[in-house]
Amino acid sequence: MATYPQYVPEFSISINGEAMPAVVRSSVTSVKYEDGRDAADRVEISIANSDLRFLRSHIRGLGFSPFPTAITMGPVQVADLAPAGTFDIDNTVSLAIGYAPDTPTKVFQGEITGVEVSFPNGGMPTMTIVAHDYIHRLQNGKISRGFGFLPDALIAMILSAENLLLPAIDPVIIAGSVAMAAVNYIFGGTGRKQAGRSDFELLQEIAATYDADFWVEGSVLYVSRFLKDYSPRLTLTWGQNLLDFSPKVSTIGQVAGVGMRFSLREIPLDFLVSVYYDFDRESLGFLVVPGAAAASAQQLIGPLLTLIDQPINSPADIANSALVIAHELRQKINNRLTGSGSAVGDPRIRAGAMIRIDGLGPDFSGDYRVVSATHSIDSGGYRTAFQVRKELIP
Repeated sequence: MATYPQYVPEFSISINGEAMPAVVRSSVTSVKYEDGRDAADRVEISIANSDLRFLRSHIRGLGFSPFPTAITMGPVQVADLAPAGTFDIDNTVSLAIGYAPDTPTKVFQGEITGVEVSFPNGGMPTMTIVAHDYIHRLQNGKISRGFGFLPDALIAMILSAENLLLPAIDPVIIAGSVAMAAVNYIFGGTGRKQAGRSDFELLQEIAATYDADFWVEGSVLYVSRFLKDYSPRLTLTWGQNLLDFSPKVSTIGQVAGVGMRFSLREIPLDFLVSVYYDFDRESLGFLVVPGAAAASAQQLIGPLLTLIDQPINSPADIANSALVIAHELRQKINNRLTGSGSAVGDPRIRAGAMIRIDGLGPDFSGDYRVVSATHSIDSGGYRTAFQVRKELIP
């Protein structure tokens, strides 16, 4: 372990499994890595493009001469050009960040999705290589189709295979989805449909049904009810490695409970099922009232978010709806105390990780779940900006 690792930021970039060419690596001016759970991770690599050498290399990869004859922009040696096709769309990109002399931590694997070129007035031309992780494949295009009574776990596997990803499905979800599919079939329920939505949106629906999360690491798509971190992986202390932090407590737009109105088709009866969080006892509560008395639920619970009416076609509808209610409540309650801040760069600050924030007094110190993080390495050094939330309901 280095004695003063925070003073020497380091990064390593590979393209198509090979280390970035030295001539390109030496011209990198900044690297930014954005990590989050609600969208594809993103990497931006900014490169100083003096003499347009890398633009010429890119053109050469498209079949043009590396030495244009119509214009002259200074002497450029073949050794100064990156290999043809280095910046081609869909090339694989991996990024590792950390501090020298330690080995950088691999944080990203994806593919090039864009190349941006800038010709400023009076400044050096630059190129920006944009890459996204493989979850972006799920966001391309919308489709309408039905899956019949296939278990949701199998549907997730189909979506993974169609987007060239390896599925890693939580065994609890596999067992639950098989049972629910069987019950739906026996009681004449309806199967899962993808009505004009992207694969990403369909996977969001499936994950919410089981109060689960999904994410991609490398080429593996994970769908799980259990995040990997439940204990802090690092501590950020204000005045030391925590540079700044701005917590926010808000009840505006928040709810104390989530309810769903159910209706039975056999008899004219409907009722409201609500799950709520008791802040005094720090526990979950459960309430069922007839539809005619639904207005009283808000007086008993507090602000209540009512989801759309749910007709009961089979027992599986009740089980599915209960998990959807729990998922929605967890998302709402866990966003009452949020915060944003920045720290001395640390690759362990990742979306989904648990971190401990210290030195802010009893009200705001404690464990937080990272919602998103942005790692930046440039002339100012290595910093990590992040968004967090206090997780009241794990």
